Amino acid sequence: MTQQPEWPVPGVVESRQREVIVLHVPFLAAVLVLLGFVLAGAPATFFEVGFQVGLGLTVLATLMGLFVPWERHGYAWLVIVPLIDVIVVAFFRDGVRDVFPAVSLLLVLPVLWLAYGFAWWALGLAMVGAIFVGAFPLIQTGTWPTDAVGWGSALLTPIIITVIAITTRIAANSLRAQQRRLVVVSAELRAALLETTDRQALFEAVMETVDAGIELYSPQGEVVLSNAAARALALRTDSATGAYGRDASLVFDVDRTTLVALDDQIAARALRGDLVASRIYWVGGDDDQSAIMASAGVVERESGYPLGTVVVATDVTPLVEAIAVRDDFLATVSHELRTPLTSIIGYLGLIDAEALGITMEVAVIERNAERLLSVIAHLLSATDGQPPIHRVDADLGQILRSCLDTAMPRAQTAGVTISARDDALVRAEVDPVAIEQVIDNLLTNAIKFAREHGTVTLSVDQEGEDAVLRVTDDGIGLSLEDQRQVFDRFFRARNSTELAIPGMGLGLAIVRAFVKAHQGTVEVNSVLGEGTTFTVRLPLRAAGAVPAAEPPVSELVAAP
Repeated sequence: MTQQPEWPVPGVVESRQREVIVLHVPFLAAVLVLLGFVLAGAPATFFEVGFQVGLGLTVLATLMGLFVPWERHGYAWLVIVPLIDVIVVAFFRDGVRDVFPAVSLLLVLPVLWLAYGFAWWALGLAMVGAIFVGAFPLIQTGTWPTDAVGWGSALLTPIIITVIAITTRIAANSLRAQQRRLVVVSAELRAALLETTDRQALFEAVMETVDAGIELYSPQGEVVLSNAAARALALRTDSATGAYGRDASLVFDVDRTTLVALDDQIAARALRGDLVASRIYWVGGDDDQSAIMASAGVVERESGYPLGTVVVATDVTPLVEAIAVRDDFLATVSHELRTPLTSIIGYLGLIDAEALGITMEVAVIERNAERLLSVIAHLLSATDGQPPIHRVDADLGQILRSCLDTAMPRAQTAGVTISARDDALVRAEVDPVAIEQVIDNLLTNAIKFAREHGTVTLSVDQEGEDAVLRVTDDGIGLSLEDQRQVFDRFFRARNSTELAIPGMGLGLAIVRAFVKAHQGTVEVNSVLGEGTTFTVRLPLRAAGAVPAAEPPVSELVAAP
């Protein structure tokens, strides 16, 4: 196998010819200088056999280096040229050493070439060549030194040049190692740059594809990146700086009429450290407004050093309009049901239930009709916000027993046993009708989702300053994903849909609305396949009673 060079790396004829020029031509130039001094100062020396042979070999080495097709024979054969140069120095030293003793220094050039430009074996040739130059006169005369001075005169120069060659080789290896490392690092940097370029292209493609308007602000508040959706929003908001997140003159609050102040716009707030999440704004002129949901976040390095602030806005106009249509529908339907139900309750009061022997039945009908009327009233108000409540001092145990009486027939029909713990005396300032609706909705859910021959447990207790209601079943349970959405309006768990359990997804939403109106909390704890517990906590005393926006249900029933 052909030995490849270590330095310089060949591969084409031009590179090898360039190496000859770089490494041999200086030797040729030194020979020409020597020739000039010989002709000027010692012309007789010119005719010395050694000097003549040296000149001839120099011409031969130069011609070989420039014109021999080394690519056909292998780069290693180029070592012939510096070896000839070493022989040239030996003959020059023999011819002109007495006149020009410094001629021995010419040996440095070919020795450095051998040490630096070829593999390790060339270093051995360099060392042999240096010793050969020192011993050449001794070989010619056949006389050898007899003392240290003689040997020093003959070998000191070759030894020094050999040390220079070894040092050069070590330095060359270090240089080559650094060059290889630089080549590897350069390749890694090119690969990293290519990967970064690809990621930037992917990022820009994603940025321009998504419908959300994305803006990235520097820590100084300048927009450094935005996509097409963001630029379109900036035009709609009539932004003075081309950024919809700040300096926009057509950004309105949720009422669609109140202009948002410049220092209260999402980017301005985020740059102050006041991050906004899922805030609704209206943008655009009076005749062409759109709803956007905007959020802001901080972009940081792993060390926590801030790189900027990102603002994202999504057009939610269709969603907002759909919610408005839904609320209008609920309000319309509730209003249409309210009038005939009020008449039914009114006529129930005219029935002489005791004379007919149906006192209990009429009482149950009347109580549930009043509850249905309350639900309708609260649905009407829920479309506008928090439902109104009318607080009175009430016995929660009595409310629980009333709900138990109502739920018992449904439980018996479903084959479910209800176990109630209602002996605790717990009184609280609550709206009895609202709390009855809360318990009834929780019981209805528990019965619907209980297993056949299952058990539902109902309890009321006092814990500190709170009244605690718990409804537990051993039914089908809820997944963690369903538990996160179970209180959303119109949400139905996946297993209820799969098992075709009837419902509209409003019961638990109403529970949460009533509990929040009482400044309370409602929590769910469930294990899929094992059962569910709902826990309602209500303050015993109102921390600031919510004024009733509507009259209590009893007054609604009495209304003509």
